[in-house]
Order: sequence, then structure tokens, then C-alpha cells
Amino acid sequence: MIAILFSGQGSQYQHMGYSLCQESEAATSVYATATRILGYNPIQLDDGQLKQTVFAQPAIVTLSLALWHTLLEGWMPPESTVLAGFSLGEYSALIAAGILQADDLLRLVQKRAVLMQEAAEENPGGMAAVIGLSEAVISGILAERKFHDQVYAVNFNAPGQIVLSGRRTALEQCLQVCQDAGARRVVPLAVNGAFHTPLMGKAAEKLVRFASELSFAPAQLPLYSNTDATRLDGQTDWPAYLARHLCGPVRWTDELGKIASDGATAFWELGPGKVLAGLVRKILPDAKVASAADVSQLKALLARE
Repeated sequence: MIAILFSGQGSQYQHMGYSLCQESEAATSVYATATRILGYNPIQLDDGQLKQTVFAQPAIVTLSLALWHTLLEGWMPPESTVLAGFSLGEYSALIAAGILQADDLLRLVQKRAVLMQEAAEENPGGMAAVIGLSEAVISGILAERKFHDQVYAVNFNAPGQIVLSGRRTALEQCLQVCQDAGARRVVPLAVNGAFHTPLMGKAAEKLVRFASELSFAPAQLPLYSNTDATRLDGQTDWPAYLARHLCGPVRWTDELGKIASDGATAFWELGPGKVLAGLVRKILPDAKVASAADVSQLKALLARE
């Protein structure tokens, strides 16, 4: 069984997708659609723009969709193929699963990015990975009164690697406590808000209203959930789910474990960077792992199959 994984926010870079469009008609078509829907070509965004959530998220999803459709030019997914995405990447998986059409997905992602940007400006915050502390130790730190309702554990990336998210000043103080408690490193993430926390509550309410106007179809490929690591089924209330997804944690360690227990032995990351591939290697050291952000890397994937 092959699991296709779609990248989240944080690994974006200037001109990503350019070489892909030079070699793939499918990718060129995806970028043409994105330019029409978004009002700009994501390939032309500069580094400064890609540091802003409002631009970064649509650009990452566009690249992921272009990679998926380019992959399909030379490959028919086996019936056992399953899908997952890390945070924002779960939106890319909605296309691969056939749940949303490209136009609606890009509108949804653009709206989500705008709402998250607004929430970040209203409640300035940030995110950082804490490496080398157990979940129990971090839970104890977050239980301190000064961090209550201020800082949250939001991404359970791999054993010993947990992302904290929260209000800026409280987060900085919490990270210092984590270092004093023995964390090997703390790594700030390239985001400008306290994502996956209740501080995104207003954005989630508005996202529900927007998503309720879209048509969600039954999944054609199995899709796993960030929020509880289960398979999402045909009964999913997608607008409500996406709101919970925006404010709740990403349980990536549990999700990959569930996918592996269901039979996946190969994990292919589509998107910028190799973050997810690295996490798979930490969580599932015996799995076959690869990543792709251009045509040559996609060809390498198919050669491994």
C-alpha cells in the first residue's frame, strides 16, 4: 500500500513550481487555474510574500496539486492507495481524494489563508518545534498558570518533537522554560500566527460559513484525519470538520501509525521540502520513503514502485 502525503506550510520557497511547469502540461494547467482563481501566479511570488500566510498557503497547495496531476500523467494509483496531508496539506488531499474540484478548493484555501492572516494580526502569535522533550514533560509545563489559554501543544510531529503554538510573549517564555527543562533545541516555524489553537476561533466560524456554500463529494481514495488519525468517511460534515481542524492539534505520529497499521509500507511526499519524509523515517524507520517537488523526483518515485 502506498500513502501519498501532502506538505504543510513552512517549506515554501520562491519560484517553486517553475521547473515543473516547464516539463508538465498538467502542472501548467493547474497553475493557469490557480492564476485565474487567486488573481496572481503563485510562481511569481517573492520571498517576502511567501512569508505571509495569505500567499504561502495557496502557493503550497497549487504546487501540491500540480505535482499530483503530473504524477497521474504517468501513473494509475493502485486501489490500495491512501492519502494524508499535514495541516494545510490535508486540503491538497481533498483534491486527490476527489472530494472537491480545483476551483472550489483554491477558493477555500485562499479564504482560509485570509481568515488566518486576520486572526494572526488580531492575536499576534507564533509556533515553534520543541525537540528532545517528552509529551508528558511538555504537558506539565503547559499546565503552569501563566501558560493556560496562552500556549498549546498543537503538532505531534514525531516522538520527541512537538510543536507549540500561542501568543507571542507567552510562547517565548514557554520556550525558555522548555530549554531549561532539557530540550535539545527549539526551532521557530516560518508562520506568523498561533495556528491550530482556539485563537483561530473567529476564523473557524467564518470558514464554516464559506465552506457550507461548496459541494463536497464522496472520497474516491481513503483520506486520514489530522485530528484523530482515523479515516474520514462519507458521513463527514466537511465545513464543521475543517473548522475543528483549524483550531485543533495535528496528531501526525498517531496518524502515520494508523496508516501503517492499515497496511501502508511506502510513503510519498508531494510538495516543497522533505519535512514529512523526515518525520516518516523517525516514526516508521522500516518504511519506504520518498519526496518529490519536480518532474525528475516524480520519475524517481515511479521507478521505485
